[in-house]
Amino acid sequence: MAERFHFVSSTSELHLMKMEFLELKYRLLSLLVLAESKLKSWIIKYGRRESVELLLQTYISFIENSKFFEQYEVTYQILKQTAEMYVKADGSVEEAENVMRFMNETTAQWRNLSVEVRSVRSMLEEVIANWDRYGSTVASLQAWLEDAEKMLNQSEHAKKDFFRNLPHWIQQHTAMNDAGNFLIETCDEVVSRDLKQQLLLLNGRWRELFMEVKQYARADEMDRMKKEYADCVTTLSDFATEAQRKLSEPLEVSFINMKLFIQDLEDIEQRIPVMDAQFKIITKTAHLITNESSKEEATEMFATMAGLKEQLTKVKERYSPLLSESQQLSVPLEELEKQMTLFYDSLGKISEIITVLEHEAQSSALFQQKHQELAACQESCTKTLAQIEKGSQSVQKTVTLSAVLGHFDLTKLQRQTADVHVAFQNMVKTTGDWKKHVETNSRLMKKFEESRAELEKVLQMAREGLQEKGDPEDLLPKHTEFYSQLDQRVLNAFLKACDELTDILPEREQRGLQDAVRALHKQWKDLQAEAPYHLLHLKIDVEKKKFLACVEECRTELDRETKLLPQEGSEEIIKEHRIFFSDKGPHHLCEKRLQLIEELCLKLPVRDPVRDTPDACHATLRELRAAIQSTAEQLKDNPDKWQDYASRISEFSSWITAKETHLKGIKSEAIDSANHGAVTQAVQEIRTGVTQKGETLSWLKSRLKVLTEVSSEKEAQKQGDELAKLSSSFKALVTLLSEVEKMLSNFGDCVQYKEIVKSSLEELISGSEEVQEQAEKILDTENLFEAQQLLLHHQQKTKRISAKKRDVQQQITQAAQGEGALPGQVQEELRKLESTLDGLERSREKQERRIQVTLRKWERFETNKETVVRYLFQTGSSHERFLSFSSLESLSSELEQTKEFSKRTEGIAVQAENLVKEAAEIPLGPKNKQLLQQQAKSIKDQVKKLEDTLEEEYVLDKS
Repeated sequence: MAERFHFVSSTSELHLMKMEFLELKYRLLSLLVLAESKLKSWIIKYGRRESVELLLQTYISFIENSKFFEQYEVTYQILKQTAEMYVKADGSVEEAENVMRFMNETTAQWRNLSVEVRSVRSMLEEVIANWDRYGSTVASLQAWLEDAEKMLNQSEHAKKDFFRNLPHWIQQHTAMNDAGNFLIETCDEVVSRDLKQQLLLLNGRWRELFMEVKQYARADEMDRMKKEYADCVTTLSDFATEAQRKLSEPLEVSFINMKLFIQDLEDIEQRIPVMDAQFKIITKTAHLITNESSKEEATEMFATMAGLKEQLTKVKERYSPLLSESQQLSVPLEELEKQMTLFYDSLGKISEIITVLEHEAQSSALFQQKHQELAACQESCTKTLAQIEKGSQSVQKTVTLSAVLGHFDLTKLQRQTADVHVAFQNMVKTTGDWKKHVETNSRLMKKFEESRAELEKVLQMAREGLQEKGDPEDLLPKHTEFYSQLDQRVLNAFLKACDELTDILPEREQRGLQDAVRALHKQWKDLQAEAPYHLLHLKIDVEKKKFLACVEECRTELDRETKLLPQEGSEEIIKEHRIFFSDKGPHHLCEKRLQLIEELCLKLPVRDPVRDTPDACHATLRELRAAIQSTAEQLKDNPDKWQDYASRISEFSSWITAKETHLKGIKSEAIDSANHGAVTQAVQEIRTGVTQKGETLSWLKSRLKVLTEVSSEKEAQKQGDELAKLSSSFKALVTLLSEVEKMLSNFGDCVQYKEIVKSSLEELISGSEEVQEQAEKILDTENLFEAQQLLLHHQQKTKRISAKKRDVQQQITQAAQGEGALPGQVQEELRKLESTLDGLERSREKQERRIQVTLRKWERFETNKETVVRYLFQTGSSHERFLSFSSLESLSSELEQTKEFSKRTEGIAVQAENLVKEAAEIPLGPKNKQLLQQQAKSIKDQVKKLEDTLEEEYVLDKS
């Protein structure tokens, strides 16, 4: 079993993978078969338009709405992954080849099938479109034929007017035949026959009509061709004339003109192919016209065509190189135009800057800014001028050397370049006058403005710092760093720059400058005097804040302890109180911070109100110490810490008293089988309680140690004496419990023997009854061999029951020896069970002997039956040749043999009669007994039939 289980467990995963692969494989094959069956239903000879539309709807529903291709692709990808996993797990080369062969064949099959399936829709839509085209053209053509046939009897003018649009109906007729022929090829035989008949009728009517009216189409066509020829000649002539004008007229060289000129050339380039196409069209038209025109008119037309061709050739030869070189020239022209624009923009900025400097020359900041802008603009003009000269020379060189740009005029470009040079020289002269002034004043102005800005920035930051409000802990490090970095050199640099600037300023400017300097100097001195006391105030505020925070933390803790006392108990609160208010607690930090505050306040001026800060802090600290002491005494005197301990020790004492009384009662009472289970359960419960109470005693001892640390010595001594007394009582209870358990254990051994024996006897009785019931079924089996097998199996069961009975008898002996004080009722019960078992065993042995006798009779019956049946078979095969004789001697021989068979058949008949009797006497089941009787009767009838046959032949031979 282990090997089989191991084999199953080791191969189950591979088997599951194989099953999953096969499931996906046949799912994919089902999709392929479904697609092939659908394709066969679509690739058919089609019917009317409604049936084709129904096929298209079926196709859309099956392929697109149900997403057949996506479904197949998902299934294929999952199968591909599963196949890879299965081949990898299987490891068999042959299986891998089979899987890969299947995947390749499936892929090739799907590739061909999917192409055919995808083409179905386009085919169906094309068939529907041809049905629509055929239906519309047939309807319109039938209506027109009826009107046209009526017009044949009208006047020549009316017919010419009516049949003017005959070319349109020729196209309609052609479209009808194309659509009809397509439908005849693609539709089924019935529809094709109808379409052929309809087309034959319509084509016959059309042919008869067209033979009478075709000349009207030709006359209208000639007028139309002449009109098209005239229009095309006018269009081509106008184009060639306009193109020659644009390609030859003089052009002033500039970026705008060049851009417009290039647009004209590009327009010509786009229209040239159109003109060529039109020229080819009118050439064909002219040939058609000249075939039916006079010689003079044809000569004139050919001359006109030759002139147009020459003009178009000249345009095509000139525009392409001219467009190429114009496009190349437009790039430097665009850059030149851009540089000129930048140049004049810079000149304009220079003029504006100089104007501003003339009006506000003594403003140092504005002067410095404008001077920088002026220098930048000058640099830009210089660079731009160089680019303009370079670009102008490049453009002039390109135009001069070009063979196709000869009509370009460079005068305007040269004039613009000269104007740029003149403007640049004027700018150089104008700005040169300002350089000396700039070089003289810019250094001093820049130095003064920088030093002034630096000083004002420092003063502004300092004033903001003195007025800043916020958390002193955040302000102190920031302000300390800032005020420690105030540098006298900032003020000295400003004063020196002011003195140097005063020398070059007019007197009216000097007075305002000196007032500003004095104001800034005074602000600096006031700041230097106020900053140290500001920092000292911040330090005091920081320490006071930390002091009050510690005090508040202590008060919060005291309030918390007071509020939690009813909930958590005084014991836990006392521990937390001692930890919080230890030597390193917050209240000691209050004292250190108060000492630091006093030292800082001594550095302040006498009249500073902040010097009174330590007095208020001392009062606060005294109130805090008093509250701490009061709370500690309150916690220590609270009696709640002993409540749980007292409750548990009282409960423990009561439990010991109750259990001791119970055990003494059990020990004094008599125990029998009726109350043994209840007493045992009660003692077990007491043992469980002792284990639990042992833990309680340990908890009481450890708890007493803890409470002693937070209680008075008197209370601790009292509780310790009580716990010692309780411990002695618990030890006595444990001793008494052990004695009772030993007594119950001795009694339980006897009870256990009795229960084992009783259970075994009941099991043997049940087994014997079951074996007897099964033995009765032996005689109901269908054949002798199965009955013998069941008897053998029955005998094996009886042997096992007999062996088990011997074991039970040994148990009964042990129970009798160990029962001792058991009542006689139990012994009587065991004796009755043993007597019942003996009776069942005797009955079973008698039943087994009866079944054995019956089976021996059945076996003898089967043996006799086989003998008779074999004789009948042999006699039947031999009897076939009895009547075949050719002479008197052979007849005598056959007669002797018949006599011998008759004698032997008489003995067999006796055996057949005995079989009938035996079948009636064998005590089998009703069904089997009936079957045996039928077999015996059938054999008897066959023997009787054989006797009659032999007797008839014997008599016949004798005669």
